[in-house]
Amino acid sequence: MTNPQRLDHVEDELETVKQLLVSTASYAESAGRRLDELTIKQDRTQSHLDQIGVRLDQLTIKQDRTQSHLDQLGARIDQVGAKVDQVSDRVDSFITHTQRLFTKAGSEIEETKARTERLEALMLKLDRSFEEQKSQFQEFQLTTGAALERIDRVLDYLLRQQGGNQNPPS
Repeated sequence: MTNPQRLDHVEDELETVKQLLVSTASYAESAGRRLDELTIKQDRTQSHLDQIGVRLDQLTIKQDRTQSHLDQLGARIDQVGAKVDQVSDRVDSFITHTQRLFTKAGSEIEETKARTERLEALMLKLDRSFEEQKSQFQEFQLTTGAALERIDRVLDYLLRQQGGNQNPPS
């Protein structure tokens, strides 16, 4: 190989190296731009992650508040349940007492009905007895009246008899 050939060869190789360097620089620039784009995307992603983290913190706080409210509500429900049990016991007691009162009132009503029936029967008996006594009294009055009339007539007769036998004083 001659010097000019060598020189051509070196120039060809230099040209190849130059093309490789241009290509590498172009690739490096492209990679740099891609790296810048990825950095921007990573920054956006990190910003979104930060926002999601803030949202999660807010949701956690809300969840804690909700759980607290649910616990309070559960306690209130337990209190209401206890009061409902108390009211239920009172209602059961009231119903039992009322049933006893109705039973007692029913037996008293039955007893009063029986007494009323006995009283009605007694009143009917007294009415009949009164009517009999009234009838007997009327009969007695008639008999006594007739006897008194006869006694009056006998007395009048006797008085007339005595008056006719007696001489009037002079």
